[in-house]
Amino acid sequence: MAHELDFSTGRAAIALRGGAASAWHGFGEAIEDGDTLADITRKAGLDWSAHKAPVTYRTADGVERGFRGVSVVYRDDTGEALGTASDARYTIHQPREIVEFFRDFLRAEGLSIETAGALRGGRVVWVLANLGPDFRHLGPGGDDTQGYVRLQTSFDGSRASSLVGTSIRQVCANTETMIERATGARQYRQSHASGALDARGLAAAFGLLGDQWRITCDAWTAMQARRVSDEEAREFFCRVAGIDPADIGRRDAVTGEPVVSAKALNGLQALADAYRNGPGAQLPGARATAYGLLNAVTYYADHAATVRDTYGDGKHVARLASAWEGTGAAMKERAREFAAELAGVKLAA
Repeated sequence: MAHELDFSTGRAAIALRGGAASAWHGFGEAIEDGDTLADITRKAGLDWSAHKAPVTYRTADGVERGFRGVSVVYRDDTGEALGTASDARYTIHQPREIVEFFRDFLRAEGLSIETAGALRGGRVVWVLANLGPDFRHLGPGGDDTQGYVRLQTSFDGSRASSLVGTSIRQVCANTETMIERATGARQYRQSHASGALDARGLAAAFGLLGDQWRITCDAWTAMQARRVSDEEAREFFCRVAGIDPADIGRRDAVTGEPVVSAKALNGLQALADAYRNGPGAQLPGARATAYGLLNAVTYYADHAATVRDTYGDGKHVARLASAWEGTGAAMKERAREFAAELAGVKLAA
């Protein structure tokens, strides 16, 4: 498990409420009440800076040459390379900046930083803050969901710096982004090519979280009230997976091979199992409802889906990256749209 977090300095680059005992990976320092942002930065292993340096290479005859227009991005504590970037356009958004953004909001809004850390040797850095009691949704049967906001950046070109309103369903740790399109505003996203971290743009996006949360909660309430049949559930999962139900069990007329692969069928079965037996599946607002369908998909994407470990970081980190911004995130977005459609909730374009 140790390779699944950033261990560049010999210890896990993560700090979280409850410490190592509260984490699936068993690593991390505890964020305590009264910790300053400097304390959290240090505990999370983010007390380093990224820099750019020219890319050079040595030819076969021993001559050292430079490669114009491209720099290597490296961290100053270990000297390890994090990625490459354009000399002229790429602006580094430092790990400390990601933590420091929350300073004013921690004082004025009563937020608390829940976790902070780095993945992929420091290539991806994030901070997750709890939005407090005003961002809590309590569904039937004590189905408790808490609102959060995540600010993240990367140094390998894999993602822009972005601020994302999200939520965690307590009974199963499912994560879902807040509804953004209904407010006419997407999440804040800033390319590294567009200059220094835009604190004003970040603050403006932060100010929209209240509206996004209310819209999201209204949608959940409608989904919890919408009862669904077994046939509707089957069609829902097929639709999320991009499978025509009529193709299940059918073979290609030319090759004789099944039209729907065994892998796809296993995925459908995993979704159905999560719908019937997953954490929280039997709560009143989830059992045989559109909300239960949505949470079956989010549980699958967050905790069970098989994903490609492109960077060699381990299945948990690969699945986390997928659930945040990859195929898992896209699957959850489709599920939310289809569940809202079942519940008669219109998500504005």
